[in-house]
Amino acid sequence: MKYLEQSKTVVLIILVGLSILLTFSIWSYHPNYEKVEKPEPAGVLMDKKRTLPEIIQPARLLIHQEGDWRGTIDTEEMAPLFTEMKKWQLTDISTVSSNFNLQKLNDQLLVDQRIVLQFDGEVPMPVFQSLLPVTSKKVPEINFDQVIISWSTEESDIPKNELTILFSNVKQKQLYRGKVKVKSENGFKNDVLGSFQDLASYEPIQRDNANTLFLPTQTQKLTQYKYLISAISIEDFKNALFTMPGIVKMSPDLEAGIDKYTDDKSIMTIDKNRYLATFVDATATENQENIQKSNLIASTFNFINLHGGWTGDYRYANVDYNAQEVVYQLYIENLPVLKTDLGTAKIEAFWGNGRIYRYIRPTYKLAYLPQEENKEIKLISGIDVVQKLMASNEIDFNKITALRVGLTMKQDEGRSSIYLFEPTWFYRLDGVWYPINPKDAQVGGDTDGLE
Repeated sequence: MKYLEQSKTVVLIILVGLSILLTFSIWSYHPNYEKVEKPEPAGVLMDKKRTLPEIIQPARLLIHQEGDWRGTIDTEEMAPLFTEMKKWQLTDISTVSSNFNLQKLNDQLLVDQRIVLQFDGEVPMPVFQSLLPVTSKKVPEINFDQVIISWSTEESDIPKNELTILFSNVKQKQLYRGKVKVKSENGFKNDVLGSFQDLASYEPIQRDNANTLFLPTQTQKLTQYKYLISAISIEDFKNALFTMPGIVKMSPDLEAGIDKYTDDKSIMTIDKNRYLATFVDATATENQENIQKSNLIASTFNFINLHGGWTGDYRYANVDYNAQEVVYQLYIENLPVLKTDLGTAKIEAFWGNGRIYRYIRPTYKLAYLPQEENKEIKLISGIDVVQKLMASNEIDFNKITALRVGLTMKQDEGRSSIYLFEPTWFYRLDGVWYPINPKDAQVGGDTDGLE
């Protein structure tokens, strides 16, 4: 009995020890959970991917040399400068003025021996360095809408192989300066300046308390193009925008021609009559965390690039920092489509909580029809447009912020899948582009009103 009691005691001690050990193991156990990420949308490419320099393009290039103004909106004619710029290195970026205004900008623009690049929207320096490399390890987060390239003259004390680069932003009252050294002064003059000798003649239109407008002095022969329109596969949109396209459900509205696609987090609306897609991610919060303009442009660009969403020649148009929105405008033959009978000719991307929360864009693709007879249109000069606008009793000419040739997009009569792209003059007022009646904008027009 004595040994039996001792055995029971030993067994009891062992059991108590095992219990303590097991309890400690449970308390101290930390499972190795994998981090759960929000799944990415299924991979799909609607069209080819593009690079930032293809998207960030100036609306206009101007050159002022020995009193003569010339300019272009054609990216191919700008190409010699862009090719050279990629070889440069921008150094010594500094602030010239924090009280920059329209009058000071106009004065800078009218100086001789200068090239001017004008953009429709603000361009952040970290984005622009894809066109002009910056030597600084940390690229300054400065934003501008005009770039002025100044080269030396015989009277200048600046080294002959050095260029001064100015970056202006009147809205923010900022003017910045940097410098670039070219390998050869003669090479710059021959390869870049020499290539601009045959550009169209331009003239500056100076106004009181308003920005200077630069417009072509001659009439322009342009083409009214015809394109075949077709719908992009809705499956491509589903796979590009929804993280789990297999569970997406569609509810049609046959009378309105609208289909709605939803999962438990997002909704996509397809307006088949207007070729318009609207996507909203309900899990992302609007404007909860603003990001810098350079990151905003890069993020929306990468999002569209990921699914090859550049189903046409879309170019950066502007950024709205408060709304966290970036707009990309459709171009045809270097002209923006500024008016359309369809839903839109722009891609609008809104950023929130580290991802796209709203996405508005066309659902069409365009195919050029070489067999179609395209009509030639002759537009009046920019100077003549100014005279018509100044004579109008309905428009305050000094409040117009821009004048340019753009395209109206309308259905060809009797052919639902063919669209006409007709060039005409547009003016911008309070951020909105308005077309001038084509009959007023064309040589030989005889109407009295402006649209």
